[in-house]
Amino acid sequence: MIRRSARTTLVAAACSAVLATGLAACGTVQQLSAADKVSTAFDKLGRGKSFSAKLSVEATADQIEAFGAATGEKIDKESAAALSAVSLSVAVSADKPLKDVKPSKGADGTAAADASLSTSVALTGKGDASLFELRQIGNRAYARADLPSFARLVGEDPSAVKELTKDLPATLKGALEGTWVSFDTKELKGAGGASGTGANGASPTPTLDPKLSDGLAASLKDILSHDLSFEDKGKQDGKERITVTAPARKLADDLLKAFEPLTKEIPDLGKLPKTAPKDVPDRNLALDLFLDGGALSAVTFDLAQLAEKAGPGTPLPLRIAFGKDAPAVQAPAGAATVTSEDLGSLLGGFLGGGPLGTDGPGADGPDAAAAPLTDAQVKELTAGGAMSEEQVRLYNKLGMSYQDIKDLASMGS
Repeated sequence: MIRRSARTTLVAAACSAVLATGLAACGTVQQLSAADKVSTAFDKLGRGKSFSAKLSVEATADQIEAFGAATGEKIDKESAAALSAVSLSVAVSADKPLKDVKPSKGADGTAAADASLSTSVALTGKGDASLFELRQIGNRAYARADLPSFARLVGEDPSAVKELTKDLPATLKGALEGTWVSFDTKELKGAGGASGTGANGASPTPTLDPKLSDGLAASLKDILSHDLSFEDKGKQDGKERITVTAPARKLADDLLKAFEPLTKEIPDLGKLPKTAPKDVPDRNLALDLFLDGGALSAVTFDLAQLAEKAGPGTPLPLRIAFGKDAPAVQAPAGAATVTSEDLGSLLGGFLGGGPLGTDGPGADGPDAAAAPLTDAQVKELTAGGAMSEEQVRLYNKLGMSYQDIKDLASMGS
C-alpha cells in the first residue's frame, strides 16, 4: 500500500537526483546542443545565492488509485489522497554565490560546512500543512513536526503517538506536536556522545583524498557523456523541454562501479552491490527537463516506466521544481530552546530504551516492533551486501524492527 508506493517514489526520486547531480558535476557536456543547454541550465542554478527544490507526485488521488490497480498494488482512497498531497521541499542560501561555497576544515581537522550556508527541509501534506521542518543557520538548528498528522499519512493510529511521547520533556513533546524548537548542533553531538555514540558525539565527517575525488568526477563525466542521450523537444507551456534518455541498468551498474572506491574511504557507506538492484529495469528510461530563460525550472519522471505492468493511460509523474532566487532561509520566531539534557533524554530513549525505544519502560514485550535482532537475523540482513553489520545494528538501536531493516535493505539488493 502506501509504504510500497512511497518506496517507488523514492527510487524514482533517487534516479532523477543521480542524473541531475551528475550533470551538474560534469560541467559542459559536448554531446549535443541540447546537452549544452542542460549543462548551462544546471550551472545557472549555482550562480545565485539561494536555491530551492520541491519534489511532488503530479497526480490526483484517482490517478494514483488507477496506477495501483494497473500494477496489481491496491492503494486505498485515503492513502492515494495522502500521497497526492505530499511534497518535500529543500532550500539553501548563503551570503555568496552557491558555486563558491566550499567545505572548510573544522577545529579537529575534519570537514565542516561553510558557516555562511543555511539550509531548510520541509515535508508538507494536504493544504501545505507542515508535517516536518528542519532548518539550520550556522550552528543553530530549528525543528518541528506534526507527528499525529504524519501517523495518519502512513496509515497509523495517531493516538499511539501520544503514548510514545508521553514521557518526553515538555519542550520535545511540543516539538512533535508542531511547536518550533531550537538547539545548538554542537550540543546535539555532545548528547550523542553521552548516549554512547562515541566520545565526541557523531563520527567525524571523512574527507576524500583529492585524487579519489578527481577520479570520481572524471568517471562520472565519462559515464554520463556515454550513457545519456539528449533530445530537444521544443517549447511546452513557454518552457524549453529537453528529454534525457539512459539505459537504466547499464547506468546503474556504471555508477556503482564508479562509487565503489569510496567504500574504502567512507566505512559507514557499507558495501555497495556489484550490480544494479534486480528491480532496476533493463531498458531505457527517460526524464524531461524544463528550462526557463536558460535555467533549469523542473524535472519530471513518469514512475510508470519502472512498472512493467503499467499500461498506456496509467502515468504517474514525479516532479522536481527548481528555483534559483528563493528567499533566504530564516530562523523561525518564538522557538523554544531545547537543552542538552532534553537531547540526552531523547537519544537515550532511542539508544538505550525508554519511551521511544523498545528495551526499557514503554516496550511492548518480546513482540515489540524494534526487538533486539538475533545473530541469525543480522547475518540474514547483511548477506546481500547492501548493509554492513554496524549499519544493521545501529538501525535496530534507533527503533527499526527486523522487517523495517529488511524492507530498507531490499531497496539496495
